[in-house]
Amino acid sequence: MPVTDIPARTAQRLRSSVRDLMRPGVITIVDSAPLTQAKRAMVRHDVHAVLVVATDTGRPLGWVTDRGLLRWLEHDMDHIAARHAITEPPHYIDADATAREALEALAEPAVTHLLVGDAGLPPQGVVAPLDLVELVTRP
Repeated sequence: MPVTDIPARTAQRLRSSVRDLMRPGVITIVDSAPLTQAKRAMVRHDVHAVLVVATDTGRPLGWVTDRGLLRWLEHDMDHIAARHAITEPPHYIDADATAREALEALAEPAVTHLLVGDAGLPPQGVVAPLDLVELVTRP
């Protein structure tokens, strides 16, 4: 089947709002936290990334991902600040955007997570590729 032939059910689901598919809240750590805290948060919350925020302002700085942790495995992660392991800047999407818009944003190189909301405000939630896969493939 050509890629342009999108089943009607998929097309309909991709018109859903980001608000309806996002994961509410965001797992965060402060930029000065040891990298071991990032690892623990990912394992504890069963997520592939945590958002690093500035200690003084709470402003999102970027993501530490499970893949990004690989380069630090041979180091003492208790003595490396999370800010040094950021592999992706924060990317935002409006809560009223469509799932299709989220799909297009996540298809960009090096974009693995979308913060839901405006850059100047605390994020309402997060959208990751698996959230879109779940939306489109659920029975």
